[in-house]
Amino acid sequence: MQKFTGISAFSYAATWAARDLTGTSKTRFSAHGRLLAAGVAVAFILVPLGSGVAQAQTATLNWTNTHQVIDGFGASDAFQGGSMSAANQAFFFGTGSGQLGLSILRVEVSDDAGSAPGDCSSVSTSCAGAYVSDMTAVIANGGRVYASPWAPPAKYTTNGSVDCSAGGGSGALATSNYAAYATWLANFVQSLKSGGINLYAISVQNEPDMCMSYDSAVWSSSQLDTFVKSNLGPTFASQGLSTLILLPEASNYSATTNLGSTCATDSSCNQYVAGFNWHEYQASLSGTNTVAADSYPSGWPTGKKFWETEASCGNGFGPNFCESGFNTDINDALDWAAVIDQRIAVDGANAWLYWWFIESNPSDDEGLTDGGSNIAKRAYILGQYSKFVRPGYSRIDATHQPQSGVSVSAYKNSGATALVIIATNYTSSAVSQQFSLTNAPAFSTVTPTTTSASLSLAQQANVSVSNNSFTYTLPANSITTFVSSAPAPPAAPPAPTNLTSKAI
Repeated sequence: MQKFTGISAFSYAATWAARDLTGTSKTRFSAHGRLLAAGVAVAFILVPLGSGVAQAQTATLNWTNTHQVIDGFGASDAFQGGSMSAANQAFFFGTGSGQLGLSILRVEVSDDAGSAPGDCSSVSTSCAGAYVSDMTAVIANGGRVYASPWAPPAKYTTNGSVDCSAGGGSGALATSNYAAYATWLANFVQSLKSGGINLYAISVQNEPDMCMSYDSAVWSSSQLDTFVKSNLGPTFASQGLSTLILLPEASNYSATTNLGSTCATDSSCNQYVAGFNWHEYQASLSGTNTVAADSYPSGWPTGKKFWETEASCGNGFGPNFCESGFNTDINDALDWAAVIDQRIAVDGANAWLYWWFIESNPSDDEGLTDGGSNIAKRAYILGQYSKFVRPGYSRIDATHQPQSGVSVSAYKNSGATALVIIATNYTSSAVSQQFSLTNAPAFSTVTPTTTSASLSLAQQANVSVSNNSFTYTLPANSITTFVSSAPAPPAAPPAPTNLTSKAI
């Protein structure tokens, strides 16, 4: 994991100065930098005083130009000792008023140790683990369950421990136990299935590039390749398991491209792999909303899923915009909004997950909430996507940055009757934004829902749509999701009946 560093954002000085001058942003510049930025900001602020709202430029959406299918958005309950309360399950997974609608739950695979108890030597309720209630809850709300192993069981590792650093260190899966561990993972899937839970996807290993003093194990690129093509893939296939296999889930994008490269370029391995996954601890933000790309690696097989499966700011590690303490404000949230937007709307990811749902007594930003009344705005930012862009929706073409400081992405459901538009205003002023939809069925209204400094997933008044076009004022420092449904296409007329033939 990367330690966080400061950012350079001179080109966006006016925006950040405006936030500092209005008291809505934490300090991001040195004293000299703030004075210089303030001077630049004055020049920009003087221009629009008479207009009140920045002028709109059209964001054009093309209904028929379809991109990736969205698998969902979510977080993890790993290392929590068991399922969360029913109230928290409703808040995180529900789609009602005030709920986030998160659609992917990431769980630990049982490794028969303290953090993930459960013996998967055979199919059993013990093997299913301690998080079955959470799994049931997310599925009941239309979501999916995804599992990551933090370590093979101690009896299968080279150092006799699930702790990679214990004993001789560098704990790894012993090659003599590859077949047994493939069966262990298959038993985990089968144990959940016996309890009515269909595991959507499973990773081969959480962060195989990290040897830590907790449940962890190291793998090389060639070891991952051999294990999947010779053991895990054939085992799942022989048992008829539909659970998707993902790899390599390294701690950052660059490590993922290294550890996934052997399997990605080996057809005997990647035939068993549904997609590739990575963690977001290397994300780099400059200015208000410019994020370095983590695009699907060139030369890797097409048609595979691309999942970001863990992101947060910890004490001493995380993206370059991380701050100390537990941050609940809109500025932290908009940093994460910029990352999610880049990954989904530009890099083409199919899923995006934060780290923890809950971090009790937090001293950093590893969780979305503290388990009590303190809910970080970044939780609601994630809900602006997950509650409305449901699994199976597809991203459609949209003008990504129709004006400075504004990003737009758009989606439709599989039945081509629902439209979702997500627009983020990273600036400290309200902006007028026009939207125009082409090659689409007729929509009459859209319903906006907004998260800002003062609003949290708050539904707003409906907006009329004329000729598939509308204009909306995006509040300062906000994200707004517009939702609409078009009339279903008319049913085909019934086939005629009671017909008789007549000779002519």
